[in-house]
Amino acid sequence: MPDASPSPAVPSTGVPGRIRVAPLGVGSALPETVVTSAEIEARLGLEPDWLVSRTHIEERRILGEGERITDFALLAAQRALADARISASEVDLVIAATLLSDDIAPAMAAVVAAGLGTPHAAAFDVSSGCSGFAASVTAATAMLETGRATTAVVIAGEAMSRLTDRTDKATAGLLGDGAGAIVLRATTAPGVGEVGRSVMGSDGANGGTVRVATTHPSVFDEGQFGAGKPFAVQMNGYDTYKTAVTRFESTVRDTADANGVTLDDVDLIVLHQANGRILESVRRRLGIDEQKLANSVDHHGNTSAASIVLALADARTAGRLPRGTRLLLAGFGSGLAWAGITMTWEGAA
Repeated sequence: MPDASPSPAVPSTGVPGRIRVAPLGVGSALPETVVTSAEIEARLGLEPDWLVSRTHIEERRILGEGERITDFALLAAQRALADARISASEVDLVIAATLLSDDIAPAMAAVVAAGLGTPHAAAFDVSSGCSGFAASVTAATAMLETGRATTAVVIAGEAMSRLTDRTDKATAGLLGDGAGAIVLRATTAPGVGEVGRSVMGSDGANGGTVRVATTHPSVFDEGQFGAGKPFAVQMNGYDTYKTAVTRFESTVRDTADANGVTLDDVDLIVLHQANGRILESVRRRLGIDEQKLANSVDHHGNTSAASIVLALADARTAGRLPRGTRLLLAGFGSGLAWAGITMTWEGAA
């Protein structure tokens, strides 16, 4: 459902006294270890290009022995702050979207805040799977607009290799690791940067469609879904594909409508990078050109909450985020939950 944020999705000249939230910097950090789809195909006894033809994923990054996802989350945050030309000492809010950090507690956000040298910052995690980054940006924006914080770092860091069933053909070739971060600042000064209205929703009754179970009893253990495999991503392939395509399309359209814009007004749409077939199906249903849809799934794979910000960071590196770029971000996945939000890029002066 649309939120109550008053912010438009179009560039603003700044209304004196009105708080706007400006996106100022983005960064990413990836493990060095690369695992190709060809390697996974050989391990599972699949025909060459079986995975690539079905997912469009050619490779993904995987944490090495002894590596910590919190270290990559911290590095992504530091790079985002450098891109924004903002000192870590100015950060008073850190939110991290993650399914599984290095520890169940404390929160990844608190670990990153300490690493940044900002132990005074409010810090908490959001566990919402593939929609987690867009949901976290929404939460941060609400706190900034209401004056509860002034400068936020929103992180998404996922170690999906720790949740991969290496014997499952449906998921073993999808998942990758990585972290990204964005810097948002509340300001009353004139400028083009703006985070707009969001659209969010959930369908928990069908949450077993995309699931990571534990050893504890679950509401999904009985009925259509059955007992899950502990600590491994499981997907009902056909239902996931069908629901994802439909929900992505509606979330994008609803988010544009909530902000009073058309898809022609948007310069770049950044979706959760679930797999290439889903992205292509959504693109066709939206009727948009390939250049308008960010696509980094071929070399990142599905990194759950991190995928949107990784694709955004790739766009920044490629020179696709000049000041004034109008963005629409949308995620859908486990929950089932979805979130969409618009923003106009400002960047550092």
